[in-house]
Amino acid sequence: MHKVALTIGGSDSSGGAGIQADLKSFVTAGVHGTSVITCVTSQNTVGVKSIYPLPVNEIESQINAILSDFEVGAAKTGMLYSPEVVKLVAKKMEGAKLIVDPVLSSTTGHSLSSTGLSDAIKKHLIPSCYLLVPNVPEAEKLCDIEIKSMDDARRACISLHEMGAENVLIKGGHIKGDAADILFDGKKFYIFVLPKMDRKAHGSGCTFSAFLAAFLAGEDGLVEAARKAKAYTWSAIAAGISPGRGVDIVRQRADHIPVLNVIEGGHEAGSYKKHYEEQMEKARTWLSLQNAVDELLSFLPPAFVPEVGINFVYAMEGASSYEEICGIEGRIGRKGKTGKIFQSGECRFGASKHIASIVLACMRHDGNMRSAMNIAYSDDVVKACDEAGLESASFDRKDEPPGNSTMEWGTDHAITLLGRMPDIVWDEGGIGKEAMVRILGRNPGEVVGKARNIVAHLALK
Repeated sequence: MHKVALTIGGSDSSGGAGIQADLKSFVTAGVHGTSVITCVTSQNTVGVKSIYPLPVNEIESQINAILSDFEVGAAKTGMLYSPEVVKLVAKKMEGAKLIVDPVLSSTTGHSLSSTGLSDAIKKHLIPSCYLLVPNVPEAEKLCDIEIKSMDDARRACISLHEMGAENVLIKGGHIKGDAADILFDGKKFYIFVLPKMDRKAHGSGCTFSAFLAAFLAGEDGLVEAARKAKAYTWSAIAAGISPGRGVDIVRQRADHIPVLNVIEGGHEAGSYKKHYEEQMEKARTWLSLQNAVDELLSFLPPAFVPEVGINFVYAMEGASSYEEICGIEGRIGRKGKTGKIFQSGECRFGASKHIASIVLACMRHDGNMRSAMNIAYSDDVVKACDEAGLESASFDRKDEPPGNSTMEWGTDHAITLLGRMPDIVWDEGGIGKEAMVRILGRNPGEVVGKARNIVAHLALK
């Protein structure tokens, strides 16, 4: 039977948040979405114009219709608006796997609640929910703890758990620094962190709790659902669009999902910091590479794609193994008749061996040379490299000693022969081996800059 998730919240006429965002998230996560509408709002990307609460008996009728027909794996609440609706939801959803997103205001700063809502949530919903998912201002209002740091968030998690929530996840977007969320299951803390983006994204909170419900409705446990929800929501914010005159609207998608490792921490303050820093370096490495790939796809001619495809890698600082180098799992390819180039597969650590070997060879000569990509070889491309002021080095596969990795040996050999680090390493191939040009750089942005320079000089011919 198909997995089913339920959202109980308000309708957003802008299509960015509320029920609309939830249903888009459910589809993206691969579950069937059902909905109960509590309020109809007139809003856009600038603000909320009006709120029309539906009669409580109509809300109850919707819930009855869903529960009498569907086996709901997990449900989430969004905009409940009034204490009466909170009481109804607590009663009707008793025993369900309920994720409570205590929505009090919109991204644009407008109130989405009537008098007494937070008290009703504390009294009726928190004691019966499986997972409470407040942002920092909501958590502060619910537990009366000022949250300025991760350690404050930990104390707030414990307080909200003691109020009855089985599990608590506080979203850290309002805390200074990177976007770190903290989950407490009553015994252990789990931290999920990715680089913070400097943008207001309409629907991000709804999208996050919807992804949580979707993944929990499937086969995922709590920690894995939270990890995936964080990564998918971050990707939706990164892909945000600006269809209106106000804030951006998130765009849910199932690709370009960042690397995100779970950080486990004890009760003691600061126990997570080492792993936090490792995760942030990994996330920034992934982000730099993915941004560069996106830029590359915008200008690279199809003729630059070799038969084996393009891979593009970026190593973590001090990398010494493939697992510390991020690459494209399926490479950059070229579609048949159209010739359009595309990214096939996600950026993942350990996804490349051939181009990663080139970077490892470069790093033995210069630890700062951490990025590389391959493009198709031609005499014109090599000439364009020279005309662009890029220094080239080459090797002959015939000189390769037995038992060596061609990419690693060839790169090391070319650098040694030149006596310094080049921008380009090329070879003319061999029997069953395609000729290739490799572009080297300190980071993916530098590699893309060199590729753009080569393309520009070829265009002048």
